[in-house]
Amino acid sequence: MNFRTAIFLLTALVLPGLATAGDDTSGKALYATCAACHGASGEGNEALNAPGIAGQSESYLARQLWDFKDGRRGKEPGDTTGAQMLPMAATLPDGEAITTVSAYIAAMPTVQPAATVSGDAANGQKLYTGKCGACHGGQGWGNEALFTPRLTVIGDWYLLRQVAKFQESLRGVHEDSKYGRQMAMMAKTVTEDELKDIAAFLNAQGPQQ
Repeated sequence: MNFRTAIFLLTALVLPGLATAGDDTSGKALYATCAACHGASGEGNEALNAPGIAGQSESYLARQLWDFKDGRRGKEPGDTTGAQMLPMAATLPDGEAITTVSAYIAAMPTVQPAATVSGDAANGQKLYTGKCGACHGGQGWGNEALFTPRLTVIGDWYLLRQVAKFQESLRGVHEDSKYGRQMAMMAKTVTEDELKDIAAFLNAQGPQQ
């Protein structure tokens, strides 16, 4: 086998996988279902209980879709907004679809959510650094290595709601939800007022491009 033939075969093996993960056509088609609630640009919609997702961590998006699909999230009694995602995740037939749509959403330009809560950003920075920054990054932009989401794109109202769910055992209680269970423990270390200060700090950071 000569060098040119080897390169051709290697390319043939690698490119299909790359095309699947970054295929705008396939990703856009799959995202059409998501856009009904999350918006055409992934900006989110509080009225529909849909957080901003544009530019969110690809690994986090994929993990959440799997969690909804496999019943690790959205099935706790009382989690009505989480349950809304169950039929949506079910429309993704397999891992290839989840990978493709997650890559498409992650590649979207990030959107700055409008602030809906007020708080002391200076105090929020201190609280965030001590309680959140080690996993979510110093400015709330997430950490792919730790599978943590960007907190600056989801919307402050969604942040408050999800922390409350962790505190009330509506999320992060499934025995196979490793990262969710970690977050459930951390959520119980903050009060509502402290969380509003943290949200004010995150609102000042920008979503990161």
